[in-house]
Amino acid sequence: MKNKLLLTILFSAFFINISNAQTISDTTGTAPKKFMSGMAVYAEFGVLSNSSFKAIRNQMKALNIKPFENLMASIVLAKRIETKKFFAESRLILMNSTKYNNDDNQSKGSFRGIGIGVDASPKFVNSTHWNVLIPIGWDLMLYQVKVKNDQTASFAQVVSNPNGYRSAKLHNGSFNLHAGIGVDYKMNLFPKVYDKVYISSKVTYHLPLARMGRWRGDDVKVTDLPSFKANQLYAQIGLVFFPKNMGRMWGKMH
Repeated sequence: MKNKLLLTILFSAFFINISNAQTISDTTGTAPKKFMSGMAVYAEFGVLSNSSFKAIRNQMKALNIKPFENLMASIVLAKRIETKKFFAESRLILMNSTKYNNDDNQSKGSFRGIGIGVDASPKFVNSTHWNVLIPIGWDLMLYQVKVKNDQTASFAQVVSNPNGYRSAKLHNGSFNLHAGIGVDYKMNLFPKVYDKVYISSKVTYHLPLARMGRWRGDDVKVTDLPSFKANQLYAQIGLVFFPKNMGRMWGKMH
């Protein structure tokens, strides 16, 4: 129930951020504002090693649990709004460091995360083909560690000992600040559909500002599992699409 409530809050805040960004970018006035609105899809990876991430994996190994992968990877869906001098993004982060397999009778660990965030920056370079940015922002993340067993059992065994076949699920949360450098390469792909298409890349460092502390289950706090800290350098690359006439469409609404 707590997880569902937190997910509802995360998704609600994400769409509120999008709505607020659109309102700020096009305030009242008679002339349409000169900004572009688009959608982006990024792949984001941890670049350097993370000691807390490694410590969780090591503890699973010590308990004969096959740990999740040692690469932190995320898909980031973003709403971008930009002018000639400024850009801002609302982000939905979907993290998953688990490699699935079908090994029976093997305990396996997984590490997942979901969150929302915001990036913003002046454009330090805005040429025909390039943007150079210094993105600064925050992410609100909810993480989950899960241990499951791909066991086989008879119906009678499951009925007589249902808890023996349940997955262990623990969650934690963090509010992270981040800053770095970003570069956009502008292309004129599909000009009948899009005003612009960017290849966009960023390198940012994430710093936790506030954390939940101990991992928690439905009715328990775990005392010896290391807390996850997102202190790490992250690389991000993806595509940004600006649908044609989107700016003028928003301008006519005011």
